[in-house]
Amino acid sequence: MMKSNLLLIVVASAAMLPGCDQGERQQAVEATQANAAADEQAVRAVNDRWLELIRNKDAVGISQLYAEDGAVMPQGEPIQRGREAIANWWGEMMAMPGYDLTFEEDLILFSSSGDMALDRGTYRFRATPASGPIEDAGKYVVVWRKIGNDWKVAADIFNSDRPASS
Repeated sequence: MMKSNLLLIVVASAAMLPGCDQGERQQAVEATQANAAADEQAVRAVNDRWLELIRNKDAVGISQLYAEDGAVMPQGEPIQRGREAIANWWGEMMAMPGYDLTFEEDLILFSSSGDMALDRGTYRFRATPASGPIEDAGKYVVVWRKIGNDWKVAADIFNSDRPASS
């Protein structure tokens, strides 16, 4: 999947360089490929860090992965805007007995400007509150924004694969 994303970026970059000779175009294409690969690795590294913070139940650490104006949009709940609200939400979730959450990206796409990305994947969730065990699986979309040299979560939305109750 990464190769097809890189190919689209490379073709678009080469088309935007009509005043350049073939050697300059090739250098620009190679630089674009290197930047796209580095950005994808950076987003994947933040996802790995996110999973580590979940295992450690570090809600404040997780909130720092979000942009200052970032938002988490959980299914059936109000939007949580800003790092303080996001830290509180994550803290409440992770305080559930038996809390366990994993996720895995299946696609990461970058904007042509290179400052935004879309990360799509799946998650699995388990908890054992007093009301009874919970198990869920679903999908998510995270919109990333590059701020300086760092990738930060601008928007995080997810929903269950279970049918909605009537």
